[in-house]
Amino acid sequence: MHFTSKSGVLKSANKVLKAVDDITLDIEQGETLGLVGESGCGKSTLGRSILQLYQPTSGSVQYRGQDLMQMDRKKLMKVRQKLQMIFQDPYASLNPRMKIGEIIGEPMLIHKIYDKKNIRIKTEELMETVGLNSDFTNRYPHEFSGGQRQRIGIARALAAKPEFIVADEAISALDVSIQAQIINLMKKLQNDLGLTYLFIAHDLAVVRYISDRMAVMYLGKIVELTDSNLIYTDPLHPYTQSLLSAIPIPDPITEKKRDASRVILEGEVPNPEMPPFGCGFCTRCPMKQDVLEKNKINCDLIPPVWNEVKKGHWTACHLYS
Repeated sequence: MHFTSKSGVLKSANKVLKAVDDITLDIEQGETLGLVGESGCGKSTLGRSILQLYQPTSGSVQYRGQDLMQMDRKKLMKVRQKLQMIFQDPYASLNPRMKIGEIIGEPMLIHKIYDKKNIRIKTEELMETVGLNSDFTNRYPHEFSGGQRQRIGIARALAAKPEFIVADEAISALDVSIQAQIINLMKKLQNDLGLTYLFIAHDLAVVRYISDRMAVMYLGKIVELTDSNLIYTDPLHPYTQSLLSAIPIPDPITEKKRDASRVILEGEVPNPEMPPFGCGFCTRCPMKQDVLEKNKINCDLIPPVWNEVKKGHWTACHLYS
């Protein structure tokens, strides 16, 4: 997914921003794939591209053997019922002029799942399912708390009877106690309804709790992909190691012992309009010099190869090429 922008004094030259670049992954039915990375790395763009909210520049998005990018608008509309999204901001994603009952019932009306009489009944059932009082159908979004609004967003996503849901930072704007409630709710719904999730988040501890596998993203590319527990016990990519090193431990003694082994990144994320020629992480990687000395590989000039180092454990790093 590439974007073009005008740059320069005369705004005449086009620059290409590769928000999502050369990503290949599979998500199995019934699993949760966690996607983590720094802000601006392309996580949300990837999720929106999968659901065709953005029209990808190239490539394909295969859902049950069908390429979503090759579908016309009418056919995509039918498939989109099974592909839904929970947005990051639970307030901005809800129409402030619509009542909650109308918001949750709208997908059922658009996709003609039920008639108007049954839509109200199913709306109330969905509200009870996500932990809301069904008597609140005539209230507006501003009358609810942040956690309640996110529950409304989840109910709206469930209204279309989806099979696959992209949860885009669904808990980042919520208090910690509310985060736990929403995570447990999503896990329960997955078990009850057989849902498949792409769960996008910053918090690695939360992603580990809810995910079966985890993908780490940096500067528009996935740099590591494996089982969520294996990411913690055996991280391969230096960027993954630095992310895990940054997770605070609520124990002063243990935290002090970690200081010596902590991986601290220096510098800023490169400009995505002018990324490094070789490895995108080479400008901040603490292992860059070791690679140059041992393997005679120039990280600045040669892009790493996406490689299955161990069974089911993929990474893109010259240390394992």
